[in-house]
Amino acid sequence: MSQTSNTVSPCSRLNDDVLREIFTCIICTEDSCYSKSISRRFVVAGKYRPFQLGVSQVCSSWRDIALLTPQLWDNIRICDLTEDKLSTAREYLSRAENLPVSISIEQCKSGQLWQDWHSQLTDFLSSYRIRTLEFIAEKMWGFYLVLPDLPQRSVAELQYLSIKSWHPGQLKAQLDLNGTRYPKLAVVEIHGAYKISSFNSLSSLRILYVPGLSMTVIESWNLLSHCSSLERVWLRMTQVNGSRRPVSMPQIHLQRLRILVLGSDSEIPFSTFIEVLSLPVLERLTLRNQAVMSPATAFQLLAHRSNYFPHLTSFDLENSTSIVDAGILLASMPSLKEISLCPDTTTNKVVFDDLALNGLASGSLTPRLRSLKVGRILNMGLFLDMVESRMKNARMSSNRVAARFTKVVLLDYHGGYRDRCRDMRKRGIPIKSQKD
Repeated sequence: MSQTSNTVSPCSRLNDDVLREIFTCIICTEDSCYSKSISRRFVVAGKYRPFQLGVSQVCSSWRDIALLTPQLWDNIRICDLTEDKLSTAREYLSRAENLPVSISIEQCKSGQLWQDWHSQLTDFLSSYRIRTLEFIAEKMWGFYLVLPDLPQRSVAELQYLSIKSWHPGQLKAQLDLNGTRYPKLAVVEIHGAYKISSFNSLSSLRILYVPGLSMTVIESWNLLSHCSSLERVWLRMTQVNGSRRPVSMPQIHLQRLRILVLGSDSEIPFSTFIEVLSLPVLERLTLRNQAVMSPATAFQLLAHRSNYFPHLTSFDLENSTSIVDAGILLASMPSLKEISLCPDTTTNKVVFDDLALNGLASGSLTPRLRSLKVGRILNMGLFLDMVESRMKNARMSSNRVAARFTKVVLLDYHGGYRDRCRDMRKRGIPIKSQKD
């Protein structure tokens, strides 16, 4: 009966190449970090049976096809290291043949030191050409120390490096990410207290996510000048007393940078940081913590060097150490669609003068702006007049000079404007308080 069923089954009429293509399409997924198709991870001793094992156990024919399809076996995750799990991982990855592999190593158990695994991990990783490498180790934070001991053959094709571990105390680890050793490194994601000693020749680097890495202005300039292919950057800035600024610094033209997110240890020396930058394709700019926004001329000059940000649609200023002139800021970013200005500050940090309010109302200032989020505003009545005028002008304009607001968020309804805002909402104006 089963023989008859197998004979008439549509799957039995598929040749090996078609089945192999089906298996590969099902298991492969597009990785958003560097746009490469990689197989779904096989988790050693995981809860669920992975697809690779599932198809290999249907019948002997499917098993043979699966075992001889290297693309199914090039991605593995090892949780809670043991010698048995390393042995299983070796057997699994041997089926990938000579393909570059993706390896994730996670250690959550306490009671072991990273030194206990250093030689074994070095030997294990040295056996492969690695495409992506991820260390997740809350307790055993020293996993990354195997990197310098790996042969060049193992890391020459490394494209993605992720280190998620936190050091005891204030210890900062040194990482050397020079492009001579890692010529294809495109994505670096690091959580924890690290210091990168070299970015030299990293022309392939596209995404840098290092929110725990504190850099001075000079160090950040050195990074950006050596990584001209950067598309997304998350940095943490710091200000070091006594650090000497170069007498002259050439402009740094970042022709591909689309997303820039800056955090800070205390105050971001933002005005100094942007003095030598040109960001013509920037799409999103986010300043975390407190940013030193003055003098306004620094941002105006950056806008001028960047062709007035034709692609910048999102700007987020979490807080500022000085008063921000909203009119000057918005005039430097004419293509904005959403902006957030000190949204949680209870003291007035952003000034909307008559010129700025009139420009917003008419659409002569940021005509595409749809989302506006602000903190405490002193001239609340005039600000609400602007919102109503903007909505009216957007509704009546035949050429749609001003876009309609889709979201206006205020810190609160101070000054007795709660009833007016409630009435505005009833008339279809999307305004609300953060406390609503």
